Amino acid sequence: MKSGLLFVLILLISSRAFAQSSVKGVITDAEDNKPVPYVSIGIINKTDGTVSTVTGNFKIDLDVQVNDSDTLKFSSVGYKSKAFLVADIHHMLSDSLLRVSLEKSVKELKQADVNYKRVKVKILGYETESKLFGYGFSSNVMGGQAGVRIPIKHSNTSIENFSFFIIRNSFERLTFRLNVYQITDGKPGTNILNDNIILKIGDKQTGKITVDLSSYHITADNDVLVGLEWIEAQPATTTGTFAIAAVLFGSTYFKQASQYYWQKRRTGLGFSVKADY
Repeated sequence: MKSGLLFVLILLISSRAFAQSSVKGVITDAEDNKPVPYVSIGIINKTDGTVSTVTGNFKIDLDVQVNDSDTLKFSSVGYKSKAFLVADIHHMLSDSLLRVSLEKSVKELKQADVNYKRVKVKILGYETESKLFGYGFSSNVMGGQAGVRIPIKHSNTSIENFSFFIIRNSFERLTFRLNVYQITDGKPGTNILNDNIILKIGDKQTGKITVDLSSYHITADNDVLVGLEWIEAQPATTTGTFAIAAVLFGSTYFKQASQYYWQKRRTGLGFSVKADY
């Protein structure tokens, strides 16, 4: 580690060395039977979780703390969630695989008002390119997520892009999903997106990353949480370092697995958006 460079790992999951069992399966679209990639899978409110591959396949390890009364949940942008009691799963296996079909669910997008007033543009969130302080992810946290609350002061605010600054990256390839959540009762609530926004990071890529969101027509009247969900890494079995510039003020929301609950930590991950209204 270079002198003066501080990395805080905020999404760490303990080793599964004592895993009790595992479940393998495949997830398909209920309408056309095609595989559904990047489905978030996990035990509700526990750190057992994973994400399906591009071919819809998955394997989730269930540790000794998981019991028959726990619930295994499958959720994905653009689909209705589905959940099963752990006690019922072994009755559902076909050829040792759990086959899950998901139905599409399209949310009605808020329509932007058209007017001829001058558009005002602001950068919201924590914009920083400092290499002195960063938050990071660990490579064994598929489905883990971190996000920042974006203050929306004006109705019909349009989110045009999303930016952050990578200060260290030892991976050959990384894949994230960008999520945008309503804030409900002070916490991240429903994902307002209809489509997956997939972000791929190249071989040991560092520096500023900006994602153009204009084609997604994302508008909000109230605060939202913008988050990155870790869904794939290469090499997948080797612990690596990935750190994003952060600021000492503010706060970051994170969860350790796809169906775990959100937690809030002081210090702001360097996520920012360009918004106009």
